[in-house]
Amino acid sequence: ILNMANVEHSSLTGSALHEPKGTSTANSGETYVANGSGSGVWQPIHRHLAAATAFNSSSPYAYALDTDIAEKFLSPSISASLVSGFTVVTSPNLRFKYDDATGLTGLINLTMSSTQATGPTKNVEWALFKNGTEIVGSRTIRSIATGTWGSISVTAVTSLVQNDYIEIKTKADTDNVVVNYANIYASIIGMSA
Repeated sequence: ILNMANVEHSSLTGSALHEPKGTSTANSGETYVANGSGSGVWQPIHRHLAAATAFNSSSPYAYALDTDIAEKFLSPSISASLVSGFTVVTSPNLRFKYDDATGLTGLINLTMSSTQATGPTKNVEWALFKNGTEIVGSRTIRSIATGTWGSISVTAVTSLVQNDYIEIKTKADTDNVVVNYANIYASIIGMSA
């Protein structure tokens, strides 16, 4: 009889070879994550989301910013094309909700093509929010001129646990600004925490 406590796994041969603990209950695409005390759990390797609006520069998504210069949640009609562990929620505004029970660290990337509908050049800001709180370092600003398309990129890295959600807020430096979006693309790529 082979005493497993005294044998290195790397030296096992023949019928002593075996899969790691719990393999029969692991789901496809999961990996074993040790906890440092001789045990561990099977977890998804990664979770991801890719969502976008249809590209349309001739009839863009127009978003009016209020007269009080307050931040507003961006709420375009968006379709998820590649999703694992997330849900796209559209009410009360656009949210990317994390559904999986396994915590993760996620890289969030938002890119948009935009222009101003009318008027002189304005400064417009965008930021990512997690559960209603701004993700530090995600805010970006760009001057937007009428009729000139430009690209905006907003990125952040944050931890996510089940039911956390990501939202996008925007504001302008003056009253009554309408920003046209030819497209909006959001991606979240997360690795198990």
